[in-house]
Amino acid sequence: MSVLTMNLRHLYQRRGLWLGYLMFAVFVWISLMVALDDPRAGAGTFIGLILLAFLVGMTAAVQQMEILTKPMAFCLPQHRRTVGRFILTVGVAANAAGATLFLFYPGLPFVWRLLVLGSAFAAGLVLYLAGAWWVFLVRQPMALVGFLIAVFFFGRQLGLHVRLERIVVLHPPAVMAAGVLAALAIWLYLMRADLARRNCLRPWVGFAEVFDRDKLRRSPQARSAAPWTRLKDHPRPWVQRLFLGGMTKCRPLSVARCAWGAVYSSFAVMLSQWANALFLVVVMTIFLGYLGGHLMVVLFASLPIVAGAMSLSHGALYSSLLTAGGRRERFCATLAVAATGAVLVTVFMALVAALSVPLASLLPDFHVYGQRLTYHVISAQVFYGPWVLLPIAATIHLVFYRRPILSMILLMALIYAVVLTAELLSRDLRPLANAPAAGTLAALCWLVFILALSRIAHRRPLVR
Repeated sequence: MSVLTMNLRHLYQRRGLWLGYLMFAVFVWISLMVALDDPRAGAGTFIGLILLAFLVGMTAAVQQMEILTKPMAFCLPQHRRTVGRFILTVGVAANAAGATLFLFYPGLPFVWRLLVLGSAFAAGLVLYLAGAWWVFLVRQPMALVGFLIAVFFFGRQLGLHVRLERIVVLHPPAVMAAGVLAALAIWLYLMRADLARRNCLRPWVGFAEVFDRDKLRRSPQARSAAPWTRLKDHPRPWVQRLFLGGMTKCRPLSVARCAWGAVYSSFAVMLSQWANALFLVVVMTIFLGYLGGHLMVVLFASLPIVAGAMSLSHGALYSSLLTAGGRRERFCATLAVAATGAVLVTVFMALVAALSVPLASLLPDFHVYGQRLTYHVISAQVFYGPWVLLPIAATIHLVFYRRPILSMILLMALIYAVVLTAELLSRDLRPLANAPAAGTLAALCWLVFILALSRIAHRRPLVR
């Protein structure tokens, strides 16, 4: 049995991939139904499987990256050539199957249909190799998945799927040339002799680590071992004086001191990097202002909050050490961290809304693919999503902390439910997006979070 065959066996032996296969199957089924139910030329309905190739490329490359980061990768026979052969083999097979959807594209002569098949295969291969290259470029490539969801829905508003489909159908020679160049570039990159040496013992979060709490906890420690990382992530002196001064004013082993320590460990580095937060304020203000004044603004302002809530809900509650804080101290400390996070989020969104007022008279209109983008002042509705989704996401991760797979599934289901609801029922839900309704719903969500936190802190085991 060849080395390539042994690597291909990972595609069905890895149980962590089965969840990904299920999600891919749902996406493939939706893409086929949209394209074949009402086939129309130039409507962008045949492009779904080509876009899916980016995630398939990430999935294939992550498996090879998991092997390259292990020390035993140097001992594997002919593994330097196996990485490129594995990625290209999966890419050719997946995109050859996805390109067959264009056999049903209406209104094409026979010869041109064959060219379009090659163009669709090349376009999918370019996106597939872009996903694979992204994996080798960054340490945690799966963090891009949430951003891709936002790009997918935002691109739909601009009609980017229609433009991409027309490029595939109308310019086959150029697309096929791009596919050949992309394959040649990624092959030369993966055939480098120093590929294994550059990635050996590199801190990495792959499919195996996603479902392993111990490896997830050790991963930040491994990344912080680099000298520059230790200096970069160290709290600034003024932040230390602020929190340590508050801690020294409290009695030892008191609730207030425990709360000060929990807030310090959670937000000290974040406050030290305040310049990055201001840059993010500017980016979010421009992005949300051009997005418009409907519920999608609330959605895109809330998705980063859902991801951040995973680390705020349990950091001070669960511990593997013999800490001095009891159950009451841990409950108050976790509640203080959540409240501080909510305050910081409110300040962040207030800066976004305030900055949009002067920018509304300065930023011009844009025309992108026939769509006119006009900058709007961001209303107070931008606060509704974070106030409601933050306690919901925190409660989910707090209750199912010992079941990371279930917690991840529920959080992803929450994100997709909010996305679909905002996309399909935005006009019907717009009258309900008001301050009294949002305030009532936010109060109920925070009450549920406090009750769940109280029960877990006082009655459940708190050892990691």
